[in-house]
Amino acid sequence: MVDPFQLTNDIAGDVTALAFPAVFWALLYLLAWEHGPFATSLGLGRRAFWILLPGALLATLVLLPIAPIANDWVAISFAGALFPMIVGALAFERFAPPGARSAGRYLLFLGVEAAVLLGVVVLIPSEALGLASIVLVAAAVPVIAGVWGLARHDPSAPAVAFVLALTSGVLVLTFAAATPIPGVGIEETFPIYLLPPIVAGVVAAVAAEWVFPKAEGFALPVAFVAGTFGVLVGADVLRQPPLYVPGSPAGLYAIGGAGVLDLVYLSGLLALGAAYVGHRVLGRGFDPIGAPLAEAAPTPIGRLGRAFRAGIEGRIHDSLVESATASREAALQAHRLLADSSPSPDRPWQGLPVPGWVVSDQANLEAAARSDSTDGREGFRGFLTARWLVVLGREMGLRRFGSLGARVAAFVIDLAILTVPFALLCYYVIATTPGSLTTVAESVPLNTAIYSYAALAFLYFVLCERLAGRTVGKALVAIAVRDRRMDRPGLSAALLRNSSKLPTLTVLGVGLAVALLDLLRSGGSLTAAGGIPFPAGLIDFATILAFVVGGVGLLGAVGVLGIALTAERQRFGDLIAGTWVIRTTRPRTPAPVGPAGSAGARSG
Repeated sequence: MVDPFQLTNDIAGDVTALAFPAVFWALLYLLAWEHGPFATSLGLGRRAFWILLPGALLATLVLLPIAPIANDWVAISFAGALFPMIVGALAFERFAPPGARSAGRYLLFLGVEAAVLLGVVVLIPSEALGLASIVLVAAAVPVIAGVWGLARHDPSAPAVAFVLALTSGVLVLTFAAATPIPGVGIEETFPIYLLPPIVAGVVAAVAAEWVFPKAEGFALPVAFVAGTFGVLVGADVLRQPPLYVPGSPAGLYAIGGAGVLDLVYLSGLLALGAAYVGHRVLGRGFDPIGAPLAEAAPTPIGRLGRAFRAGIEGRIHDSLVESATASREAALQAHRLLADSSPSPDRPWQGLPVPGWVVSDQANLEAAARSDSTDGREGFRGFLTARWLVVLGREMGLRRFGSLGARVAAFVIDLAILTVPFALLCYYVIATTPGSLTTVAESVPLNTAIYSYAALAFLYFVLCERLAGRTVGKALVAIAVRDRRMDRPGLSAALLRNSSKLPTLTVLGVGLAVALLDLLRSGGSLTAAGGIPFPAGLIDFATILAFVVGGVGLLGAVGVLGIALTAERQRFGDLIAGTWVIRTTRPRTPAPVGPAGSAGARSG
């Protein structure tokens, strides 16, 4: 007999789980675009949106195996756990500066707490006694962290202790509600799993008035951190031991393994949503908070678009200001890319290989911008002048950007460095694992190798570019990755620009492993024309490999198209991360040049 209540609950749970990602992505978009400066000041700006939405979706199949346990392996999902954890850790820079130190201290205390609690779970068989012990430890750790920080006169101690206390609360509630199921994973029933993150969000919003006076908006990132890490420890760490049953078939268990549908991923966003609702209900505003942030300025071409729209709307003065700013930014960008000297604030084109009239035209534009003119013809002339100057600056800068051929060559070299050892490892695993083709395909060693390839290759690109600004392949062809200040990209920028490589790495890792499996484990032989015997799997191997190469080539063609068509030679990852790929050697300074017909566009 069907239980109507249970059926209704199951349907509601499924609908909620499927609807949550879309709802939370809409909330992130609202924060990052409608309240952009506010969200950026919290550490939840547009980069966080890109990491948690397209980045997580592209990383759905990427797992990083981190430890063998008994005959199983435990891994961490990039989409369901690692990306949310990174966004949370980076947010410490805003609500508990300096972020590197406060985030490190939070993770240290949380790691110690998790280790102690894991010992409690393993050593105390009684569920009631174990839960009581967990509550005591979870209550003690934030107090110890707060006292330790205050004794060291650390100004971020209250914030770190508060987020630890909130995380511990989510941890305890999640542990009490989670159930380990060997062979399946860890489950929580609907609607119980909604309570811990919602409670965390509400508590963060209410308590922020005392913890963050005059900066109550920090409740949002604090709730996100507590929801993410609390569920991570309370469910995926503390409920793991019963999954590893001696004598059971080997398996690969993933923390956050359900990707964007996993509770680790969703709980942080749910806590953020609850804190956001609480923030609005309490009547708090959306002004930027914390230390002032440098605004991410539009590109010169973006400012030209602003100037054109202002002119169309009849805001002539605003159009002239944006036109003058666009041409000035084009000159400054050309200086950063080409010149060693700092430009004069009044004469930004001075020192660049441009004809003398360019300096005069910029001066005329600046004067028009200061004049408060309402003459439409003056605004249009200013826009045309700025357009030519921006084109001039862009053409000069193009000589510094890495060529399409160099970038493709660098990527091929890096893929070779990463893929050859992986192919040898797969060959060894397939050759030494006993059983049929299906048995080997389902084996933990082979799947661990496949998942490791995409994860480690991605980390190779991210860490090389973050630490050195270039990979081995880029170093060999003399190109490097830089942000718009010509510095090495930060961690979030490196994550973003390389997230678009994840589908390529996934296709390559899975496809190559399947091709080798078919080559080595297909029995028998066939005879081709001419009587030459071939292994039965050779044709399948060649066919699968052709599809893999074609898939990688097709995905690469999208990036090549972006490099070829964008004004600053940027593929999608560079566009959202705000990065360039430049030559490491400066091009020789040419004679002064100007775009054809530019003299007719001068405003003087």
